[in-house]
Amino acid sequence: MDSQLGVRPPSAFVLAAEPLIRMVTRSARSPQNAGHLYWLDWLRFAAAFMVVAIHARGGTWVEWGRLAEASQTKLVAVFFALTRAGTECVLVFFVLSGFLVGGKLIERVADRSFRIRDYAIDRISRLWVPLVPALVWSAIVAYWVGKPVSWVGFGGNLLGLQVVWFRSFAENIPLWSLAYEIWFYFLAGAAALWVLSGRRGRIASVFALAVAFAVFTRLGAEFLFAWLLGALTYWLCSQPRQWSLALTGGVLIGLGYLNSQLRTATVSVDTTAWLRYMPPAEVATVVLSLGMALVLPYVAQLQPKTRRGLAINELGTKLAAFSYTLYLTHYPLLYVWEHYLPERHASIDGLSCSLYLLRIASCLLFAWLLYLPFERNTGWVRRQMKRLWADKGHG
Repeated sequence: MDSQLGVRPPSAFVLAAEPLIRMVTRSARSPQNAGHLYWLDWLRFAAAFMVVAIHARGGTWVEWGRLAEASQTKLVAVFFALTRAGTECVLVFFVLSGFLVGGKLIERVADRSFRIRDYAIDRISRLWVPLVPALVWSAIVAYWVGKPVSWVGFGGNLLGLQVVWFRSFAENIPLWSLAYEIWFYFLAGAAALWVLSGRRGRIASVFALAVAFAVFTRLGAEFLFAWLLGALTYWLCSQPRQWSLALTGGVLIGLGYLNSQLRTATVSVDTTAWLRYMPPAEVATVVLSLGMALVLPYVAQLQPKTRRGLAINELGTKLAAFSYTLYLTHYPLLYVWEHYLPERHASIDGLSCSLYLLRIASCLLFAWLLYLPFERNTGWVRRQMKRLWADKGHG
């Protein structure tokens, strides 16, 4: 009997697949990989920070083509080019999520340590502890600045159904990516349950997989591929560093980024002549994701050798701790800025640059303050959920 949908003795399928699974994940479970994965926290924070910088730039200045001629310098052109890569920055989250969550899930499936209860609690607490207060904050700002609020949409966004059936709650546009994260986790958990469970658990997982597949018919499959590519390169972390793979990944990142940028809509530059030679945007996403997935294991193995290097890596960990809250909360705060300062500047001058930096600083400060009572206590909430579930199971 499947107690709490736990793990049964291995089925014939698991026994047949076990050699392949072990070959892929053996090295990822070695003591060599038991320590910290370096610099990934910096990547996570940098991606969240860049999303804030991109959205803050859009509310501060007009488009490149409408800037005053004196402001259209090469340096400003580079700045505007870098601050239009919003989707590419979100793609970093997806690949990192696949790498860390999906990779570890494969590892646990391989050694049969996967437990659906623990997995569900870990993912729900990670997502919802920061998400619920962020949704409340979004509603407050929406009422404040006169944007629509749908409380049915509140529930839909909690379940990851924005983009699928609902709009992003209270017009907090970045919430679109949360739909993907929620269903990545759901799909991966259902797949793991199918592999490890007995008959009852496998039947339940088939229905869960069907639900996830149905949802992904409304989502972009290329982002699912990005998550999977991240998961499938996790095992490289404990292999000797392979600069050739990292170099290949770097080239793919460059090609994918260029393709993605040329495919991104713009009113300032005519890219029509280039588009006939460019693959579709979905292909660019997959190429960019593969490049990231190949680079991550190499970066994670770059252990700092000096005290300063260790301190810099530790700083990244502290900044990444509230990066999820930063991502969830910055857009409503920028609505407040635009409500009181709606003018978009046509010149790059001291005033506009100061306002731009103040926008970013306010987003960082507010996210950190909201992180303290909520996201920082995710571990405590997780422990309480596991204790209550355990008590219920023994009751």
